[in-house]
Amino acid sequence: MTRCGAMLMLAASAAVVVAADRPLTMLDATGGKPTYVQYCSSCHGERGDGTGPAAEFLDPRPRDFTKGRFKLRTTATGQPPTTDDLLRTVERGIPGTAMPSFAFLTPEERRKVTAHVLRLADLLEEPEPTPIPAPGPPPATSAETIAQGKQLYEDAGCGSCHGPAGKGDGTEQMKDSEGRPIKARDFTTGAFGGGSERIDLYYRFTTGMDGSPMPGYGDSLDVPQRWALVDYVLSLRTTPPATPLPEDPIAAGRQVAAKYSCRGCHVLDDGKGGEVGLDFRLAGQKLDPMWVRKYLHGPHAYGKIYPWRLHRMPQLPLSEGEIDAVARYLAAIGKRPDAAVKLPDPATFPAAKLEAGKNTVVLTCAQCHALGKLVQTPLASQQGPDLIRVAGRVDYEWAKGWITDPRKYDPKTKMLVPTALSPDDVENVRMFVWKTSMEANAEKPGG
Repeated sequence: MTRCGAMLMLAASAAVVVAADRPLTMLDATGGKPTYVQYCSSCHGERGDGTGPAAEFLDPRPRDFTKGRFKLRTTATGQPPTTDDLLRTVERGIPGTAMPSFAFLTPEERRKVTAHVLRLADLLEEPEPTPIPAPGPPPATSAETIAQGKQLYEDAGCGSCHGPAGKGDGTEQMKDSEGRPIKARDFTTGAFGGGSERIDLYYRFTTGMDGSPMPGYGDSLDVPQRWALVDYVLSLRTTPPATPLPEDPIAAGRQVAAKYSCRGCHVLDDGKGGEVGLDFRLAGQKLDPMWVRKYLHGPHAYGKIYPWRLHRMPQLPLSEGEIDAVARYLAAIGKRPDAAVKLPDPATFPAAKLEAGKNTVVLTCAQCHALGKLVQTPLASQQGPDLIRVAGRVDYEWAKGWITDPRKYDPKTKMLVPTALSPDDVENVRMFVWKTSMEANAEKPGG
């Protein structure tokens, strides 16, 4: 072989081993930070260290991205995830935890927020990791593969954590990499953090789940054995009989709140919970139960109602029955009927009072509130919601007491009311705001 030919072969070999860059950039990460702050930082923290304001109320605790350890991967044990691994987790969520699916975000938004997560983990400028070899088409599931998997389950000691029948009731006291107690997965529920398809479990058993006691069996079990273990674990799934939510609205609401980890962001009826979102006790007093139902079908479409709050509510996979239960729950907490709030008749509002109300809104309320295009307040100054959608969302009668003395209802409120505001001023403001809002809602239904 000529010297030139040998050099070309060496260059080609070097090109093979040099890993490619990740398909995301620092520019993507910068674009993803606002989305991360709004939807992710309440749990994972603004710095990605897993200490967001909701974290203390969640079990399991949110991932600390700064440690660079990720559970759901197609890479070898101890290796960082591929970009596709993280994109998949963001899109799917993690069943059985407080991490919801973010499929409601656009693909571009998910790309950018994933870039920001990689930056927080100090992995964005590292080479793209190489996934383990794909296993190829799985063998057919059979009684034989399930029996083989059962024996492997016993031999590997899986029952010490997951229990002899996979119910998550093993005797081993498990802790995560931070020393916090954690629960083993109950396989009988069919809810698996990384997905419930056969290929999902294959990767979990092969690579393990870094940051947890779950090891990888890529070195100790061959490919057919891992598929057999998958088949056995999936065979443990049971379909419990469908049970309706309790008739009692408080009990039903608590059950839904527990399922979706609502306490992480909201104070519940017992006075305990996070302050990321609205206190449910206050929400129950003021919100129209019919509006609550519409909102829960698609929170993302409503934007940020409270501009001063950093965080936004994600779209949760609530069923119609669960949405109804939450609306009834809030109404019960607020001691109001589960029915649409009564709207006033603007035709009965005196013109002089409406004009006086307009003046007060412009001179006083507009320091913090906008009122659609009629009263436009700079975004940097908006401490309260845009009142253009208040009719049909907030109870008109309740608003009188709130405008008069908001701290009576919420001692932590940011709303300030000038002492010079008389009862007549309050009434005039209420009339003007609701009339304007109702006219806007009539022009654009569904507000």
